[in-house]
Amino acid sequence: MLTSSALARADLSDRRTRLALGIAVMGALAAALVYSIGTGDVRLTVLVAGLAIAPALLVLALKRSYLFPYGIYVVLIPFDNMLKISGSSTLTKLLGILSTVFIMVYAFRRKGLNAPPLSLYVWLAYLSWLLLSLLWSADVPNGLTDAQQTVSLIGMYAVLAVAPVEERDLRAICTCIVLGGIASALYGMYLLHDQPMMQTVGGDGGRLMINVADRTIDANHFANAMLTPIALSLVALLNSRKPSTIFGSLVALVILFAGEAMALSREAMLACLLILGITIWCSRRRFIGFVVGGMAVALLPILVPSILLRITDAVATGGAGRTSIWQTGWAAFKVHPIIGWGAGGAIEAYDRTYLRVFQAYNAGWGRPPHNTPLQVAIELGLIGLVMFVIAYAVTFRQFRVIPKNSDLYDLRVAFTASLLGLALCSLFIGLETYKYVWVALCTTAQLRTVARARLRAMPAIVYEPPPPVAPPPVRNRLRREPTPAPAS
Repeated sequence: MLTSSALARADLSDRRTRLALGIAVMGALAAALVYSIGTGDVRLTVLVAGLAIAPALLVLALKRSYLFPYGIYVVLIPFDNMLKISGSSTLTKLLGILSTVFIMVYAFRRKGLNAPPLSLYVWLAYLSWLLLSLLWSADVPNGLTDAQQTVSLIGMYAVLAVAPVEERDLRAICTCIVLGGIASALYGMYLLHDQPMMQTVGGDGGRLMINVADRTIDANHFANAMLTPIALSLVALLNSRKPSTIFGSLVALVILFAGEAMALSREAMLACLLILGITIWCSRRRFIGFVVGGMAVALLPILVPSILLRITDAVATGGAGRTSIWQTGWAAFKVHPIIGWGAGGAIEAYDRTYLRVFQAYNAGWGRPPHNTPLQVAIELGLIGLVMFVIAYAVTFRQFRVIPKNSDLYDLRVAFTASLLGLALCSLFIGLETYKYVWVALCTTAQLRTVARARLRAMPAIVYEPPPPVAPPPVRNRLRREPTPAPAS
């Protein structure tokens, strides 16, 4: 009778085993494609193909959880609002839950967790205060939605911050971030080419506003999601010596900056300038970078005249009414400055204060604060704002374990620039529950994990005292006594 120990276990580290598994998957997909052509039933074909590759995907999820499903989750982040399944649920949310589960299994199998960063403790304190504020929230349904999103985001951050991760997986995640940004930019190019006069809600002709089957992506968030890919591509271009990497980074930057030009997001433009300045200043090719970057920035308004129109429009309208919205939000904050209006209560607070404030540019009813710190202050008061700012600020402490001579320093520069760029954007729009911000925070925590693992693996330098110097040999010099004279 055979037992489980008598059965041979598949060696997935063997190349022939992985090749056979890959051939089986490709054969199953080919068979499903042939079946689809013959029957025309696409849904059944997708189901058959999914069942065929499910074993391979399960093995990949157990062995390389950061590639699948987490890598797919990262790639699809820019399309989050387009991937609704039912109600408020999205495909990215489902992939995020699966990623968290498989990474927890991976960490359990590795039997090693890392010490959590200080930022995790502050984020947990912020989450506790947010949940407590539901007791006095001015808009409980909206507050519950915000609380649910924040719990899922901080929960994933907690898992990724303490789970073990290797450098190859970290760099694979960074590649997925760049691929997601490139895919979203190419998708925007396709839509803008198909409908060149697409308009935003405000009626700005020629500006990209993705709206397909009543599923929309705000132009500002579309542009902000490409900031981290731009930072990573810039660092790779400025610090790499391989021609293939330089060429690939250059192509990625052209596509990503084209996506930014289509979105015409003023906040993202400012963030791009900040990211460009930080990455060039920290690179070895500083002089060439500033010369080429300065020429590109000077030529961009000439190539895309709409940029100057957007800037002049911001001066005339107060940033599309943002200054008026901020005045109303500030008045709402002063009503409950300590504990705030409760989670999700920012819009309700705005409407209750709207008629008390003179607005030079009438922004209308029901407007969110368009400023992340202001929104946190309105909803959670000074207590929540202090926790939020500290949690984001101490994230930069995680870079201290990466010296300048480390080959991880390029990632340190990229994520420093990305986090500062996103912080700049947060002054013009609410970002506290958007996944592309939390992907940058999570990858920063994983970078800290890889750097600390390197420090632990380095052999300890023991400074031993020099051996004692032997004293010079002591010679016994016997005094010769005088020989007595013979008796006469």
